[in-house]
Amino acid sequence: MYILAGLLTAAALLSLVVAVFTGSIQTGEGDLRNPQETADDSLSPPGAALRTEDDGNRMVLVNKQYAVSQDYCPTDMVDIDGSLSTNQNLKVKREAYDAYLKMLKNANAEGLNFAICSAYRSYELQESLYNQSLQSNGETYTEKMYAHPGQSEHHTGYAIDVTSASMNWGLSQDFADYPDGAWITAHCSEYGFIIRYPRGKEDITGYMYEPWHIRYVGVDAAKEITEKGITLEEYLGAA
Repeated sequence: MYILAGLLTAAALLSLVVAVFTGSIQTGEGDLRNPQETADDSLSPPGAALRTEDDGNRMVLVNKQYAVSQDYCPTDMVDIDGSLSTNQNLKVKREAYDAYLKMLKNANAEGLNFAICSAYRSYELQESLYNQSLQSNGETYTEKMYAHPGQSEHHTGYAIDVTSASMNWGLSQDFADYPDGAWITAHCSEYGFIIRYPRGKEDITGYMYEPWHIRYVGVDAAKEITEKGITLEEYLGAA
């Protein structure tokens, strides 16, 4: 059903990155960023401690201000079926995966097809991606394109990057202009997902518009966030 790539490596993911403003962005969440320093207590706002353990809260917030530690390890993770992804050995939270499978099934019934290209990323993988770019592309480019380790929402296990044949199995900011991307934008909240980094909210999320990056928060929260046109930060009162 899908065209599959080989085993995902840090080098392979790094090689996907191309131009930001040409409509040919080939990276997932955490790659179009302007992050602060590497995760430590100084990243957290007053009263917000550095998160070191997964307490099972699907509303966990990870961004430039709320970081996770190197020891943070999501619980209840499952393997993503390789036939449903463009990269192998991907993992995601069980609850998010079940919701995604339901969403995909209904999209398929309407003649639409998409696949997961990125899900959970460990602290070490994000660190490797960041450092490789720093060495290859320099600080200015890397600070614009990559999240520091501990600041990528992919650490939570609730985030998924979605691609499709219409995107050449890559990622692009015009994804929502294609039928599959438009369907995800219109319907993902029905399955508990939100477009985590919406257009026009960059000053709140700190991240550029990513129509391919969906985040599981549960149906009730997803519908409220989507209907109000707000971000997860605003929903949680952390904007």
